[in-house]
Amino acid sequence: MIFGQAWVFSVMARIVLLPKGVVFECDAGESIYDAAARQEIRFPVSCRNGVCEICKGRLLIGELSVGASAPNLIANAGHQPEVMLCRAVPQSDCEIEIESVYARGELPLKSVVCQVESVSKLDNYIYKASLLLPAGGTPEFYAGQYLSLEIPGFEEACYFSIASAPGPRLLELHIQADPHLERACKIVEFLNGASTVKLNLPHGKACLPTVPDQELILIAAGTGFAQMKSLIEFLLPNGFAHPLTLYWGVRKEQDMYMREQAEQWQREYKNFQFRPHIADIDTIDGVDHHNQLAEAVLADEHDIANSLVFTSGSPRLVFSVLDSLEQAGLPEDQFFSDVLEYAERPR
Repeated sequence: MIFGQAWVFSVMARIVLLPKGVVFECDAGESIYDAAARQEIRFPVSCRNGVCEICKGRLLIGELSVGASAPNLIANAGHQPEVMLCRAVPQSDCEIEIESVYARGELPLKSVVCQVESVSKLDNYIYKASLLLPAGGTPEFYAGQYLSLEIPGFEEACYFSIASAPGPRLLELHIQADPHLERACKIVEFLNGASTVKLNLPHGKACLPTVPDQELILIAAGTGFAQMKSLIEFLLPNGFAHPLTLYWGVRKEQDMYMREQAEQWQREYKNFQFRPHIADIDTIDGVDHHNQLAEAVLADEHDIANSLVFTSGSPRLVFSVLDSLEQAGLPEDQFFSDVLEYAERPR
């Protein structure tokens, strides 16, 4: 740290929080904590007086005024000093190392043990599992996110979209367990006989932290409906007034296991439209079925360029829909799918 004459940084500073790479702007005279909070970026903080050291970070690049009580005290990056971000005011663009940072729309991943309330068969080997989160300290999640189950005997976690909206303690999962899907069948068998299960949540960036102010188009294949159900049950009761359309594609009519629910939403909400698409085929490996879903969206009168689109299905389906809608004028940053996080474009 060095002492020198106080000076005021009169323009906006660019702040980078590493190792996560969260970037935001800090107004002149504004502390890093206040700027982060204003932009819905979170990191640990408690006393806000620079005493508890919970918000301590390591300054890598730039200069900071490190407290109103000592305005002439300047930290620079020459010796990578540790500073309290609740009191630190940038004097230049800065890079700071701090753990446990959550950008806008992100939530901390938590592990909890849930009660298995029930497992029931919906239709055509689709099962609904109801899991009760523990009372007190219930982990947060956003509509559209997913979780992972820790099943004894499985080396890897099992991932499922959360089919219920945030808020209630009872979580709903939809599990497709056709006889040839051995792993899924074992999961259903375990849940049927278990009183509790450990899970981790939330996962996924294809979600809605808040109710948006524009049209939404939801496109799902098979049990991808689960993610869309969470989004719909979050949006409609919370005053969403823009057009909301669900396109649900399945191979056979019996695969549309909650059609009555979608039709009920359509009866209850004037701004909701349900567009079922039954391919009547034995497989969905070809691209024709995927193109049909995209064509169904384009055949309707949507303001594509100003809509948000959420898509859930196989990588081939997701990228097929993305290509078709981008050609119709959809900006790429208005297209959301968990597939984009883990899958490469199919060749």
